[in-house]
Amino acid sequence: MLKLSSRVNHLKPSATLEISARAAQLQAEGKDVISLAAGEPDFNTPDTIQAAATEAMARGITRYTPSSGFLSLREMIAEKVSADNHFPVKPSEVIVTCGAKHALYLALQCLVEENDFVLVPTPAWVSYQAMIELAGAKVFPLPLFEEDGFCANVDRWKGMSIPSNARGIILNSPNNPTGVVTDRKQLTRLVSWALQRNLWILADEVYEKILYEGATHTSVASLGPEVAAHTITVSSVSKTYAMTGWRVGWAIASEPLIKKMSALASQSTSNVTSFAQVAATTALKLPHSYIDDMVKIFERRRNYCLERLQKFTNVVTFVKPQGAFYFFLNINKWLSDKKMSDLEFCKLLLEEAHVGMVPGAAFGQTNYVRMSYATSDDNLKRAFDRLEAFMLK
Repeated sequence: MLKLSSRVNHLKPSATLEISARAAQLQAEGKDVISLAAGEPDFNTPDTIQAAATEAMARGITRYTPSSGFLSLREMIAEKVSADNHFPVKPSEVIVTCGAKHALYLALQCLVEENDFVLVPTPAWVSYQAMIELAGAKVFPLPLFEEDGFCANVDRWKGMSIPSNARGIILNSPNNPTGVVTDRKQLTRLVSWALQRNLWILADEVYEKILYEGATHTSVASLGPEVAAHTITVSSVSKTYAMTGWRVGWAIASEPLIKKMSALASQSTSNVTSFAQVAATTALKLPHSYIDDMVKIFERRRNYCLERLQKFTNVVTFVKPQGAFYFFLNINKWLSDKKMSDLEFCKLLLEEAHVGMVPGAAFGQTNYVRMSYATSDDNLKRAFDRLEAFMLK
């Protein structure tokens, strides 16, 4: 066998995809598996968007594009962000990427040196650590606490010895896995803390439109020109328009950084699929009513989960999610009684009850599990029936 590099020898597959793959395997064997592990909407991409892609292919838009993306899409993103996120953006400050994940990857490759540190409030999305390490840097976790509502509390970090070679911080709101939304006051304090340490800020805002009960999203870069100059804003059409498989995201940053990210993209992926870019442009032109209708469905499902979780108060605690489509459930009491880890819980739940969830350890927080409610009402009902039988028997 060929010798593999140390970079990939230490690389682990996404726990989310791993659980989903096992669930798919069980389904192929004829098992009735309900996956609450996936991080994507369960809706089809709207017909209007699909039609735009089909028409683009018929018109011959099937070739290479600029590595930074079609100008028409970058103009649309700049217009959308300037209007909705409340900070001015020029098309030259935008790069179109193969999903938000690729935007994060390119930014990290451009911003960190070997053995630098990137601060990551934790629990955090599973892929941050891998992408940081692939860039040669290291994760420095900043703990978030359930008793603080999983909100970033800089007072908690005062006694911590932040490495002198910490270069940046990743902020994610609405948050995956907790569903917590950082309000403007908290965000302002957190950003001030970061700028005092001369950190760049990588703002992962992919769930920005999925909000409940009047929660509002504040973009990091909207806090002022100085903040914007230190910020790379990342988002995509994946969650908002049910386009996860299309792989269209973007990053917004200073022109010099965008040029370097584009150069890196040109030597790796070349460009985002041409007709997918046309589809994304169409998506961004859709009325907000489409998004509102989808969010109403997610909120109804969230409320159903809240109702069903009342039966689990003796063994489960959680912070009520304000955004995204996840619950981050603290099952420590149940695990302690069974002398089991969260990973063992998820494996057993999948094999015995045929319900898929993601272990909290994948997000840097043991004794928790992430439960997605991006699935049908019927699936949620049946999943909770099975969960009750599994955990409360």
